[in-house]
Amino acid sequence: MPAQGYVRFPTLYQSSIVLVSEDDLWLVSSSGGRAERLTAGVGRASYPRLSPDGQCLAFVGREEGPGEIYMMPALGGPAQRLTFQGDSSCRVLGWSPQGDAILYTSSAGQFDTDYKVIYAISLKGGLPRQLPFGIANAISYGPCGGIVLGRNIEEPAYWKRYRGGRVGHLWCDNDGSGTFQRLLDLAGNLADPCWVGDRIYFISDHEGVGNIYSCTPHGEDLCRHTERNDFYVRHLSTDGQRLVFQAAADLYLFDPQTDEVRQVDVSFPSQRTQLNRKFVAAEAYLDTVALHPQGLGIALTTRGKAFSMSNWEGAVLQHGELDGVRYRFLEWLNDGKRLVAVCDAPGRETLVIFDPYSDSEPRLLSEIELGRVVEMAVSPTHDVVAIANHRHLAW
Repeated sequence: MPAQGYVRFPTLYQSSIVLVSEDDLWLVSSSGGRAERLTAGVGRASYPRLSPDGQCLAFVGREEGPGEIYMMPALGGPAQRLTFQGDSSCRVLGWSPQGDAILYTSSAGQFDTDYKVIYAISLKGGLPRQLPFGIANAISYGPCGGIVLGRNIEEPAYWKRYRGGRVGHLWCDNDGSGTFQRLLDLAGNLADPCWVGDRIYFISDHEGVGNIYSCTPHGEDLCRHTERNDFYVRHLSTDGQRLVFQAAADLYLFDPQTDEVRQVDVSFPSQRTQLNRKFVAAEAYLDTVALHPQGLGIALTTRGKAFSMSNWEGAVLQHGELDGVRYRFLEWLNDGKRLVAVCDAPGRETLVIFDPYSDSEPRLLSEIELGRVVEMAVSPTHDVVAIANHRHLAW
C-alpha cells in the first residue's frame, strides 16, 4: 500500500477532502483511503478551499511566478487564474456565503507587507474588491449574518507560546450590524476561526500546545475539544458541519456534534520524486575553505560536510560522519596532516580532530563548553586554536 504523505492545508465538503501533498492538490474521501491527484503543475499549490456547494475549488497557485488566486472544478480540470496582484503572501480564506466570490487575504495595494486585508474576487475574474473590515487575515460567517474575523493570524505552530504584541486575536460581529467586539482575551496565540452552528471554533496555545477550542459568539463558555500535547493542531477549516485539520503529517476530522476526533488514513499513489537523490554543485553551498600550510591542498566544508583534496591530483576525501552531523570551520593543523573542525555530534558544538594518516577514530574534545563558534584561527606552529563564540568570549 502506498505510504502516507505529508498532509497540509485540508479543506472539507461533506464526504470530500482536498489537501496538499508534494505541493499538489489531492482529493480523498473523509473515510480515508487512496487519494487522487488533482494538479500536476510546475508551481506550488496551497491554501485550497472548497466552495459552499462543493463544485469548485479555489487555491493559491504559482504557475506563473508569484502566488495568485486560481479556481478549478472540485473533481479536477483546468485551473483559471483570477488575480494579477503579484503578492506571494496571499492566502485563500474561503467563499462568500452566496458562493459567488472567493475571499482571500493579501497585502497587495497596502502601505506595508504586514498590513493584510480581505479581498473578494468574482468567479468571472475582474478587479478584486476590498471588504470593509480593516486589517484582517481570517474570516468565517455564521448564521443571521454574523462574522468572525482574525487579526494578526499566523500559525501558532510557527509562533509557539508567543505572547507579544503581534499575537493573533479574534473579533466578532454577532448579527451582521457591522459592530465588532474582541471575542476573547486569552494569553495565547489564536488562529483559524470557524463558525459552526452556535459556536466559534479556533486554535489556541494558551495552555501550552495548539488545540481546538470553542466559545459562544459572545466569548463565553470556553471549551477545549482536543487533547494534543505534542504536535500542534494546524490549518483548521470547516464546511459548516464538521472540521478538518492537520497535526504533524496526519489528517484528522472533528465532529462538533459528537465531540470526537478521528484520524483519516490517506495513501498517495506517487513516485515520491521529491525524495529522489539530488546532485548539487558543492560551490553553491560552500561554507569555509582553508589552504594547506605548504599550499599543497585545501580543506573545505560544504552543506555541513568536511572534505580535503590536493590542488592537482588525487581523490577528494570526506572526513567524519557521512550524514547526520554538521561540520564547520575545517582547518589544517600545523603539521599539515591533521585537521580540526567544529561539529555538533554530541548535540552541542565541540572540536573534532581528524587524522587521515591514522586508522584511529576522530577525536572529540567534548569536555569543552564552547557555545556557538563564530570564528576560529589555528596556530601555524603549535597545537593551539583560538575560538570566538556567540557570547563574545575568546577561548
